[in-house]
Amino acid sequence: MMSMLGNALTVFALVVALASAVCLLGGVRIRRESLVNAGYLGVFACLIALTAGIAIILVCFLTENYTLAYVVSNFPQTSSPLKVLYQVAGVWAGRQGSLLFWTWLIALFSGVVAWRRLRVTDDLSSVALAVAQIVVALFAATLVLSDSNNPFLPTAAEYLNADGTLVEGLAAGMNPLLLHWAMVLHPPATFIGYAGCTIPFAYAIASLVVGDFSARWIELVDRIAVFSFIFLTIGMGLGAVWAYVVLGWGGFWAWDAVENASLMSWLTTVAMIHSFTMYRKRGCFKRWSMFAATITFIFVVLGTFITRSGLVQSVHAFAEDPVSTYFFLGIMVAAALAFLILLIYRHGALDDADEIESLASKSGSYYLTNLVCIVGAVLVAYLTVSSALPTWMPLGGQAVSAGVYNAVARPATALFGLLMAVCPLLGWRKTEGAAFARNFRVPAILGAVVFLALMAFFVLRLVPDYEGVIAAGGDAAATLAEQGPSWYYFGVAIVSFLAAALLFATSAYLLGRGVRGRMKNRGENPLVAVFNLFRHSPAQAGGYLTHLGCAVVLVGLVGSGMFVHEETVSLANEAGSSAQVGGYSITFTGSEDTFDEQDDRIMTIDLEIGRVGTGPDGGYSGTIVPAGDEWLGTLAPSVEVSASTQQQTLHASVLSFPTEDLFVAFQGLNADGSLSLSVKINPLISVLWAGGVITVVGIVLAFAPRRATPLLAADAKGEA
Repeated sequence: MMSMLGNALTVFALVVALASAVCLLGGVRIRRESLVNAGYLGVFACLIALTAGIAIILVCFLTENYTLAYVVSNFPQTSSPLKVLYQVAGVWAGRQGSLLFWTWLIALFSGVVAWRRLRVTDDLSSVALAVAQIVVALFAATLVLSDSNNPFLPTAAEYLNADGTLVEGLAAGMNPLLLHWAMVLHPPATFIGYAGCTIPFAYAIASLVVGDFSARWIELVDRIAVFSFIFLTIGMGLGAVWAYVVLGWGGFWAWDAVENASLMSWLTTVAMIHSFTMYRKRGCFKRWSMFAATITFIFVVLGTFITRSGLVQSVHAFAEDPVSTYFFLGIMVAAALAFLILLIYRHGALDDADEIESLASKSGSYYLTNLVCIVGAVLVAYLTVSSALPTWMPLGGQAVSAGVYNAVARPATALFGLLMAVCPLLGWRKTEGAAFARNFRVPAILGAVVFLALMAFFVLRLVPDYEGVIAAGGDAAATLAEQGPSWYYFGVAIVSFLAAALLFATSAYLLGRGVRGRMKNRGENPLVAVFNLFRHSPAQAGGYLTHLGCAVVLVGLVGSGMFVHEETVSLANEAGSSAQVGGYSITFTGSEDTFDEQDDRIMTIDLEIGRVGTGPDGGYSGTIVPAGDEWLGTLAPSVEVSASTQQQTLHASVLSFPTEDLFVAFQGLNADGSLSLSVKINPLISVLWAGGVITVVGIVLAFAPRRATPLLAADAKGEA
């Protein structure tokens, strides 16, 4: 019953999506309002059908109804207190459900747009909705035409007992790696961001179709673009947290193909939002805005193409599916061709005021920002799919290592940070040297103070870490060595710290200047001035706070990405055995071997962490300070082995300090019965998480639905 109803709803959604697109386009073409209205109703009908389909799967998970094969293969076999949340997450945990969920989200965004424009039904919005409905129809077609994408296939009889329960031992259920709170939130956040990016693309195409090149389409989609960017950022952050805690390797970004897919669209969304700002405020960057919206949509689809085609290897990817391969490839090609053809057709009508008088200006810096983001995204995309390309192409047929990505990304990120730091202090069309020097004086002084503090930490802490890893040899030393000589490696870190210091100082200065202006001209106390600054000027104030958060993130990236101290340690399987890693002593105190309700085996070890004493030169003396004097805490990493699949899941344990984390993953027993531990000391990773939170808060505040006034409107001197 559930299978038949679900399949019927999906087919209905496909048909109605196509019909509504035809009605909308036809109604606009022949100027018949009744057809346009029918198209709007079709948008709502499609949304209702897909919502009902999502509800069916959700109800099946919550009621443990196993009549759908998708529910059987993705039901969380756990006794965790979070089981209900994992059951909800089952909706998007697998290949079929995630595609249905994504399709529903695109339909939901389309429904919101249709509801907001229902009383107007202008040509621009009608064509945009038609484009969005075509996308919904194509996504729905992959659900209907491919069994491997269909979430409503019935469960085979051999999997069910007579009472509808599962036959024990046959169904694997949800991947144990997904049983974590971050994976409850990470996929939907990312999918919301992806789905939202469809709307700016649809309006960009609609603008070209109807020939409306005013800023109206930007005004209609700007907030949706920022909303999508918020969730793309949150999704990336939650994915990084999950990778750090669950996968047991001690990192948060491995340049995996699916990780790269989210980075591509994130970078192009940055370019899109900045282009929209210039379009709306200055009447320029029109082609940039349309191009950025289109390539963002293409990269979003490229992400699911990578995940579902099987052409690129990834720990997150699904099995190969020919229907997905051809459909999503077709969507990307069709989007690119539609944009290019329409752009050529409307070329003469686009009076774009994109002339840049000087690169040393806000307009010039926005142009460079777009260039860096788009080129960076294209480069990441090419390197990601290089293994699937013909061998006659550069790097064709070759899988690119993480070291190659790092070699490009690290200096590029540092230079991008410098660009972000300087941009707000430039004039719109041209920057006078004297004016720039006057505006830059205070940020330069503040930045110098921050930079000196960072350099002190670099010299006293990060350089010894690097030298310690190199001296220890092994894989970790080889990985560092392949990134270039020490002078280059240190140079990249120093330039990155300089960029972070200047970006932090510039952002703090501009926020402080706004607060000072309100205090002086409105008589407000500091707290009230800060509150009112974000209340009345959310876009600019939130933007500066976002930049400040990016500066903090950059500091965290240098420490946690470039100067990690890593060792594999073997401890005798007896209480009291100890080892030294960096400045820490790790002492084994006991273990526990248990089985949960699903007969999954969980081996947990207990560790006490102490501080290692330092010698007269400030280096580690190797003398372990008694735990009673320098006891830091305990860790309890574990290994879980699934009874049904024998898959091993590492549950790492982390001891966090203000400037670093001690990360320990228990990897099981060695052949001789000793304990194998992967130990990492991750500098500044807490700074990375804090910067991510600040960045998201800044974006959310910039999104605040209030009528904005200029940031420094209260400043009588007009220092804008």
